[in-house]
Amino acid sequence: MTQLRTRSQTGLIIAVALLAVAGLALVGAYFYLSRQPAVADSGWVDPQALVRSSNIAPDLAVLTLAGEPDDRIIRASLDANERETAYATLAYSMLVPDAVRGGQWLVMANAFADDPGRAAVAYQAAMDIAALGPALNDQGRANISLQASRGYQNLERPSLASLAVAQAENIARYSLTLLPAQRRDLLNQVAAAYDRLEQDDESARIRDNLAAYSAGPGVVVEPAAPLLPSLRGAVTLPADVTAALAERQQAAARMAAAWLDAQPAERDALVAQLRDALVAEDAARAAFYSSADGLALDDRLALLHDRINWLSIKLRALKGGYGVSLAPEWEQARAEIEAELSQAYTDLVNGYGQQLDTLDPVEALTARVELLRSSMQSVRLGLFGDQTVEESLQQQLTEASNELWQRQGGAGLTIVSQDERGLILYLLAGSDPNK
Repeated sequence: MTQLRTRSQTGLIIAVALLAVAGLALVGAYFYLSRQPAVADSGWVDPQALVRSSNIAPDLAVLTLAGEPDDRIIRASLDANERETAYATLAYSMLVPDAVRGGQWLVMANAFADDPGRAAVAYQAAMDIAALGPALNDQGRANISLQASRGYQNLERPSLASLAVAQAENIARYSLTLLPAQRRDLLNQVAAAYDRLEQDDESARIRDNLAAYSAGPGVVVEPAAPLLPSLRGAVTLPADVTAALAERQQAAARMAAAWLDAQPAERDALVAQLRDALVAEDAARAAFYSSADGLALDDRLALLHDRINWLSIKLRALKGGYGVSLAPEWEQARAEIEAELSQAYTDLVNGYGQQLDTLDPVEALTARVELLRSSMQSVRLGLFGDQTVEESLQQQLTEASNELWQRQGGAGLTIVSQDERGLILYLLAGSDPNK
């Protein structure tokens, strides 16, 4: 028997990253805008919408169904020059940690340097993670921002490059967790980035105030561990689900091992075996999920994480995200499966919302922001299943973040949203109203 929160050596355990919502809207927080004229940019693009199924290598892609970690398959695909397979795996992954995910989107942008549209979406995803990833440290947020700025500059999108540098500056100056030496190093990089953007006044301002800016806000806070995992319980997968999962992994492993040398008829048989295993596992899981209403709330949250991960697998399969048609039955029910995914997220959010009542007010507000960040990140990465929730989450997130910032005495960073000529951005702002 296997618990949902951990992965065993046999690969029978599914763990899912925290995602969710609750919150409020920002009044009066200010984010520095470049003084250069803004260049019109296209709006947000769902990273999953750019997956090109016909170019995916099935033998690599299905290894995630065989129990191999997503990040390993992404690296292996890039090493094999199968960038479409790497892109699809990253775009649909629910299990990659924030720090790894942000770095991989930057690597993906470099992999698609010859395709400016795809590269821009990869930088968009990286910037969303930099601002929204609840488990990312401030050093990581600043590094992603600086690399994204250089990427946007290479794509001739100076307004976005400027905003990314400004975010890195805000992190360096106002983070509550960075040490002075870290601030100084980041600020030197920020000044160099302004030089590349030919913003001489800004680079001079950084260098002239390097000592003062490196001192930070005068408040040091130890990085806190995420609170939401402590609110989630555990559920044991029943024997029939575990058996079906094992059969699916074995079918995927067989397909991956035999694919390159197989004849067309043999490939069809391999696909059919994996398809049958997926359908059988779906039936076993459906029965399990429908019978879990009597679980305690914390255990239901663990169950919902598992269900969300499974639904994401179904969506990838029905969209051709493994390079072959694995789900003709599910293709006809795409709208229903997307609605199921959105409802599962909604249930997860509501469940965590109830759990917040068990915390003291300070912890509850911190956990609320964590929940909102995670939820908005899943929306922006195309994982939520319903993009129409972004508008309401946008207001909730900025308000909740600002409330936490005010409770900290106006020190540190807060999250703001900004419309940059039709492109909604989520950015980290400092506490200085003049910057």
